[in-house]
Amino acid sequence: MPKSASLSGADRYNFMLALTGYLISHRQQPLSELAKHFQVSEKEIKSAVVTISLSGVGMYRPDELFFLDYDLLEEDIVDLSFAPTLEAVPRLSTRQAAAIASGLAYLVELVEPQDQVHINELLEILGKGALSTKELPFMVQPTRGDGDLALVRQAVAESRALVCSYINSSGEVSNREIEPQLLESRESNWFVRGFCRTNKESRVFRLDRMREIKLLETFEERTVSSGDGSEIYQVRETDTEVLFEVEPEAFGLIADYKPEHEISGNSAVQVKIAIGELETLGRIVSRYSGKVRVLAPESARKAVRDFAQRALGHHKPEPQAE
Repeated sequence: MPKSASLSGADRYNFMLALTGYLISHRQQPLSELAKHFQVSEKEIKSAVVTISLSGVGMYRPDELFFLDYDLLEEDIVDLSFAPTLEAVPRLSTRQAAAIASGLAYLVELVEPQDQVHINELLEILGKGALSTKELPFMVQPTRGDGDLALVRQAVAESRALVCSYINSSGEVSNREIEPQLLESRESNWFVRGFCRTNKESRVFRLDRMREIKLLETFEERTVSSGDGSEIYQVRETDTEVLFEVEPEAFGLIADYKPEHEISGNSAVQVKIAIGELETLGRIVSRYSGKVRVLAPESARKAVRDFAQRALGHHKPEPQAE
């Protein structure tokens, strides 16, 4: 059954790459069949092919890379082809070939062994076009985060528990033992949803806050009641709903705490986010250098004000009523 939720971030980028390759090899595909094949909605397919047809890269302007038959699209038939300007195979400079090779070398460390064969074949083809590997001006290597991503992906695929040290939003470090059940991306962040053996409840963890990840034994899948599963940040009854005004430079705050909130335009937006501990609010807001303001409630504004006063050394304890 096609997914109802729209894709975003890296998921949408990877989906569009796969869709482009598929459509070039399979002309005049029914929209319904494409939605079934890629397990997304027909609306997502239509939006993606229009975006692809308007893409421009380097010397190629929009409409010069691909041709989309809009008449057929109105009949729910997708026909995407290379534009005439790309009928001839483009020549690559040494630097361009090196950039592609570097990207492939980056990917080969992250994919499954069966997929590494195809990437290595492409690297060999690029290598034949170079006089010497010394001509490659740079090489991209996976970072620690990429290795962690591959490790967690393996844990989810093999139903293996993992242990790590975790830094929460307050900056506190603790050891966690987790049964990961889902790995998903929202914008530029990766999140791990699973059962935390340490706290004995379902939790969501940010991958970039996980350190020293090690795989443990396999575990029996358990039923986790977490609503419809679409929310990254799980709201509790004790949380305080805080009204923020967020400038575009700080939209990362919304991506962290309320990724389902749609953002459009280049102006400030107001959004309500449930915060578990108001004591952490000052530290959260301070990360964005004045680009986030707390509007309500007063208790949240006071928490931020007290944090700022302590940071400036101006905080004085409030008088205690007798």
